[in-house]
Amino acid sequence: MATFFGMELPNIPFRIFIVAHFALLMLSGLGALPIQYHLMNYFVLLLGLWMLSDKANSEASLFFTVLNALTIFGDIMLMILFHRFLGYSGNAKFGTFVAVFNLLLKPATTVYAFGEHKRRQGDNDIGGYTNFDSDVAPTYLPGHISPPTPRGDL
Repeated sequence: MATFFGMELPNIPFRIFIVAHFALLMLSGLGALPIQYHLMNYFVLLLGLWMLSDKANSEASLFFTVLNALTIFGDIMLMILFHRFLGYSGNAKFGTFVAVFNLLLKPATTVYAFGEHKRRQGDNDIGGYTNFDSDVAPTYLPGHISPPTPRGDL
């Protein structure tokens, strides 16, 4: 099971998140959001497919996690800038409503993608500097050269 800040997350297959985002993104196409919204989210879905197809690659999971977190802010900004209900049809309102649900699902997807990245990376909790030469005595001079001795007549 994956953990996030000490909490145990349920074991949900990651492809369910990708399929849900794809369905919500297709339905949000009915809305009045700009093309940048769709291009940005389709690119992140392609990264998610790369993450699903390459199980051993931790870079794919890192790219997906970071860009999915960035699209949360991008979606909010695009919805703020382009959200107007003046004269929109029912389909456009529905598409915008579905885009909000897609936005609400993204933090959970980011948390699970981060857990997947930690699992693929090995979840090493070693922080700071690790001394690999701890069992070897430091030798600075070859054996036939003696170190200089300090003189007391300075």
